Amino acid sequence: MRNIIIVAAVALTAAACGPTDRKAVLESSTVGAVRIAGPGDTVMNFRVSRPMPNAFGGADIFGRTTNAGRVVVRFLGSEGGTAFFQRSDLMIESSATTMNQTPLIVPHTSRTTVTGMVGGTPVSGSASSMDYSVIGPRPTTDVATTTAPIRLAVPAGQSVTVEGHVLRVLKVTANSVSYRVE
Repeated sequence: MRNIIIVAAVALTAAACGPTDRKAVLESSTVGAVRIAGPGDTVMNFRVSRPMPNAFGGADIFGRTTNAGRVVVRFLGSEGGTAFFQRSDLMIESSATTMNQTPLIVPHTSRTTVTGMVGGTPVSGSASSMDYSVIGPRPTTDVATTTAPIRLAVPAGQSVTVEGHVLRVLKVTANSVSYRVE
């Protein structure tokens, strides 16, 4: 039994100090499908999240996350067989942590005592009761910042990697691009 407690304590400590890396999830494109975009169309749209930090600076052991922003890639147009895209990053810094987003449960215990006489006989009694108050998560502050958009030039038959996904340009015409996200 002692060994199980030691192993559980080591596992919880390791989990408490886990990484707080951001994670980008592709939301807009069907991976592997050939798609066509016109000028201004979004070709890739990522939702970025970050594990909620705990009291030790590691990732939340329950897997809770906080919004960390977006990455959007738009088709701008083409020239001479080359497709031009614009990558725009929106970064969000949140003050949310496991310490300020975990509800607090505050117990209240009350004791009632009654004494008196009933028909000449002394009586007394007491009762205890317990209830709970829940204090919800405290407000947080989010600060959004953007970086200068990045212009990407990708000739037909070539590719560019964005947030771990490959944007492969298959065909470029005067007003559209045929592409695949891998």
